[in-house]
Amino acid sequence: MPLPPEPDGDAARRLDEPLLRSLHALLSESGVSQAASRLGIAQSAMSRHLAVLRRLIGDPLLIRVGNRMALTERAQELVAPTRRILADMSLLVSHAIARPLRDLRRSFRIATYDFMPKAFFAQLAERIGRDAPECDLVIRGLGSRFEHYRQLADGDVDLVITVWPELPEHLRATGLLNEPLVCVLRPGHPLADAGALTLESYERARHLTSLEHVPGRGTVIDAQLADLGVTLRTLVHTQFLSLAPSILSRTDLVFTTGRLLAEDFAREHGLVIVPFPAKIKPMRYRLVWHERTHTDHALRWLREELAAAARALAHRPRS
Repeated sequence: MPLPPEPDGDAARRLDEPLLRSLHALLSESGVSQAASRLGIAQSAMSRHLAVLRRLIGDPLLIRVGNRMALTERAQELVAPTRRILADMSLLVSHAIARPLRDLRRSFRIATYDFMPKAFFAQLAERIGRDAPECDLVIRGLGSRFEHYRQLADGDVDLVITVWPELPEHLRATGLLNEPLVCVLRPGHPLADAGALTLESYERARHLTSLEHVPGRGTVIDAQLADLGVTLRTLVHTQFLSLAPSILSRTDLVFTTGRLLAEDFAREHGLVIVPFPAKIKPMRYRLVWHERTHTDHALRWLREELAAAARALAHRPRS
C-alpha cells in the first residue's frame, strides 16, 4: 500500500545530500545491508534513511519478492534522476575546485564499440595510470537506438566515441580520428588477388558487419553504400570484434572497417587488407560529451588525453 507522502515543500527541504546518496545506494543495491556497506555506514543508519525516504517519497521503494528484495515501479523510475542529480551536485564542487590529478578519485566512463585499435585503449590506460593513479577507467558498449546519448544526459557515462554524425543540441563533440575504409579477407580468398575486388564483386560477396547499428537504418557504411547503389548481403552481424578474425580466416566473408583496425587484424591474425573498391568517405570517429560536463577539469584533461592517443595512432607507421 503506497505511503502518504509529505507535502512537496517539506519533502524538498528534507531531501538533503546524505539522503540522496542513501537513495542512490538503495536503488543500486536493492538491499539495506548492501547499500550500507557501499556507503560505509551502519545498517541501522541505512534503515533509518530508508524509513525517511519512504515517508518523503510516499512509496515503499524496496519490497520483498520471494527471498530477495526488489525495487518498486516508482523506485525504478527514480534510478536515472537520482544518479543525474548527484552527478550535477558533484560538478558544482569540481568546477570550483580543480583537484590535482594525482589526488583525484573517480571513475572515467567511456561508451564505445571496440572498433578502435587496441593500442588506442592501451595508451589511454597508460596515461591515466601515470597521471591520475587513483582513478579507474570503465569502457562499456554503446546501446541501440542512440541509448548512449541518454546515458550522457543521465550521467551514466562521461564520454562517447561514435561514428554517427547526428547529435542532439545539448551535446558537444570534436573530431577524434579519420581513416580510410578497407576490406579484410583471409589469405587465398578469391577476392584477395590484385584487381579481383571490384564494386560488383564486393556487392556479390557475403559480408561480416560490426559497426553501430540503428534499427531500420543499418550502419554508417550502409548509408554510404546506398549512395553507390550497393546493398550488402551480410551473413554475420556482431558487435564483438574479437570474433571477427577467426570467422574471416575460416570463411569467404568480407569485413569492411577502418585501416587501423584492419592493420591490427592483418598483423596479429595473418589476414589480408584490400583497398575499398570505390571512392568512399573515410571513417570519422567523434568524441561526444554532455554540455553540463564541458567545464569539468578532470574530464577536460581526459578529452585531451583521448585526442593525444588518437594523434599517436594517426601517425604510426603504415603496415
